[in-house]
Amino acid sequence: MHVTPSFVESVLSAYPFALLMIRDENLPEESELKTISRLIIQFYAQWAIRLDSLEKEAIELRYFKRKSLAEIAAELGYENHSSAKRLIDHTVNRIAENVRSI
Repeated sequence: MHVTPSFVESVLSAYPFALLMIRDENLPEESELKTISRLIIQFYAQWAIRLDSLEKEAIELRYFKRKSLAEIAAELGYENHSSAKRLIDHTVNRIAENVRSI
C-alpha cells in the first residue's frame, strides 16, 4: 500500500474528531461516519505500536492537542521549534515508510 506523509498527517489530524464520532450516541453504529472514524482510529493504533514514547508524545501534542511547534519544543525540552518540527517530520515519514514496508 502506497502511503504518503501527507496521508499520515491527514489521518493524524482527523483522529480527535474520529474519537468524538465513535462516542456520539446519537449517531447510528452503521453510519458511514462511524465506519470511517473506526478506520482512522485503527490506523493510528497500528502505527502507534511502532513509535517510541517521545515520538508518540510529539504526535499527540501536535495533532491531537493542536499545540504549536514552539509549545511542543518547550514541553519536550528542546531549545527551539525547529527541533520539534524535525522530530514530528521524521516520525510522520517513518510511519509512512513502515506502512509501505508491510
